[in-house]
Parts: sequence; C-alpha cells; structure tokens
Amino acid sequence: MQEKLDAYLELLLAYAPRLNLVSRSDLPHLQERHVEDSLRLLPLLDSLPAGPCIDVGSGAGLPGVPLACARSDRLWILLEPRAKRAAFLEEVVRQLELNVQVLCERAEDASRGGHQGRFVLATARALADPERASELIRPFLRSDGVGAVYLGEHSPIPEAAEESSEGIAIVRPMPTAPQDS
Repeated sequence: MQEKLDAYLELLLAYAPRLNLVSRSDLPHLQERHVEDSLRLLPLLDSLPAGPCIDVGSGAGLPGVPLACARSDRLWILLEPRAKRAAFLEEVVRQLELNVQVLCERAEDASRGGHQGRFVLATARALADPERASELIRPFLRSDGVGAVYLGEHSPIPEAAEESSEGIAIVRPMPTAPQDS
C-alpha cells in the first residue's frame, strides 16, 4: 500500500501545479493534509459489507485514490466532471494499477443513470457545502450503504446526518417508500 501511496504523491506533485489539483500552499503537506485525512475512513470502510464504492467530485482523487490503494479488493468509481482532472485520474489508475474506474460526469447525471443505489460507500471531500454534498451522494447509496462527508473545521453537520468521528458526517440512504400492492 505505501508504495502505491508514494507513487500517487509523486503524481500529485507533478500534476498539481498545472491542473490546480490542490492549493500550492498544500503541496509540501500532501501526506498529512490529504492522504492521511483521506485514510481516516478506513475503519468505516472496513465495517461495511462487500460492494463497490464511489468518490463523488473526486478532483485530485481524494479520498478515493488513497482508499483504493489501501483496500484494493474493492472496486472504486472516481466521479469527476472536469475532463482534465478525469484524465489525471485515468493516468493515476493506469500507473498504480488500481481497481478503479473513472467517470467524467456530473454527480446529478450519474445518480440518475445506472449508478443509483449501487454503492456501499459514497464519499465527498471538498465537493460542496456539507448539506449539498450529502444531497449529492445520497442517491448513490445502496440500502445497506453509507455516505461520508468530510467536514471543514467549522462546518455544520448536515441535517439528517450524524458525526461518526471528528470531521466526518455519516449520511444514510433515503428510506424507500412502501410499495402499494
């Protein structure tokens, strides 16, 4: 795992300035500010049933790439609407040989397509304000899945979410309406 994470950090350092993947002030702190922060989800991920995961608004691949490096047995989808960033993610997946698919699509469109209700874990980190991020990831969740929204230092927990650990809000799938018989 560490070898792949190191290779990912090298790719981030090489591409970040050209693609504006992370702020320039974060470049010397990629490991602790981004990779280690992403890996805080490992206990939650390990508690979930088998199934695919999605990182919505993946951007630079955070938290999806570090989590895919750590748990290569799970399929990950990195959802990123910006073509240049999606191309960067494709290069990361190719070089690191990850069990990952990159989709260059908006969350709103992907959630109405064949990805609705498909994932055991949906993540959002720096996607939107916490309330909006929880709305964007919820449609992707299976009935036994959970969403994880990374919270900023002073961000409120989204309505109908719970804080699982400091700085991460857990979002449950929307209950399905009973079917009339």
